[in-house]
Amino acid sequence: MKNKQTLIVIILLVVVFGGLFGGRAWVNHRSAAAAAARSAPSVTVSTAQAQSEHWTPDVHVVGSLQAEEGVQLTAQIAGNVTAIAFKSGDKVEKGVLLVQLDDGTELAQLHADEAKQKLAQAEIDRTQDLFKLQAASQSDLDTAQANYGSATAAVESDKATLRKLAITAPFSGVAGIRQVSLGQYVAPGTVVVSLQSWDPLHLEFSIPQAEAALLRNGQRVEFTVDALPGRRSVGEVTAMDSRIDPATRNVGVEATLANRDLQLRPGMYGDVHLSMGKEREVVTVPSIALSYNTYGNFVFIVDADGTVHQRMLVTSDERDGKVLVESGLKAGETVVTAGQTKLHEGSHITVNNSVQP
Repeated sequence: MKNKQTLIVIILLVVVFGGLFGGRAWVNHRSAAAAAARSAPSVTVSTAQAQSEHWTPDVHVVGSLQAEEGVQLTAQIAGNVTAIAFKSGDKVEKGVLLVQLDDGTELAQLHADEAKQKLAQAEIDRTQDLFKLQAASQSDLDTAQANYGSATAAVESDKATLRKLAITAPFSGVAGIRQVSLGQYVAPGTVVVSLQSWDPLHLEFSIPQAEAALLRNGQRVEFTVDALPGRRSVGEVTAMDSRIDPATRNVGVEATLANRDLQLRPGMYGDVHLSMGKEREVVTVPSIALSYNTYGNFVFIVDADGTVHQRMLVTSDERDGKVLVESGLKAGETVVTAGQTKLHEGSHITVNNSVQP
């Protein structure tokens, strides 16, 4: 009985002292939390609202322009330059003479072979008359016809040589800087001038293999280049490479752009904007609102009482300073866009949107 009374006394003492010390600790904790809340300064931030807007999936890559037709015209036969019929930078039409090489010897040979051709034709005519009178054999007639064929082939060969000595434009385009001078001896393969067709132009670029399934001929393409600020050239996809590059896992794409004012030139590079799907309604926030850590992307959401808390987001596309939010945020919610580095869960803020970052 005595032991039982002693145990009861001990339990009562534990309860009493525990209540005294526990209550005091709780009071101290609340006092410290209140003091900390009173002493923590409010952080000045700028904010923005998450917006609902229409968004079209697209791809932004770098592309370069290539001429639809472009060649380095070269001499096929050795000779001296006797005439230059264009100026550097001229627009030239198909078939126009650009450079003439010395063709005096070849012209003389042509005249001689044409004379032989006429003689061979006369020989055929005489042999045919004799053959009708049975004064010539079939063998004589065959020989005359063969001689005429050989003479005709020689004339055609001479004309082909003369065409090679007269370097002409194979298509209409813009001539580059001439690479030869009057009287210069040129060997076969010597570059005479570059010729490029400027309208239309081909735009060449690559997109990731994940986007290849969405690509179709006829899709709209926009091209901008720093050299022509404010100009946005519009074209359409006309071809896609037949294989994925195993080194980059990208697929090559070709689009065609009109260039009637000839301001764009082959070799220019710039930004390519390619639409890749149907428009849909999404939630977006300014990209500067996002913070990053090892767990993903997050923003600071502003509550009605002026405090903030972190929220993880799932994002995808980004363009024009905005990020598409797939989940984690609703349109109309307020997020912090500047001053995030000073914030932590539960921070009190003061909003100042007079100067946006």
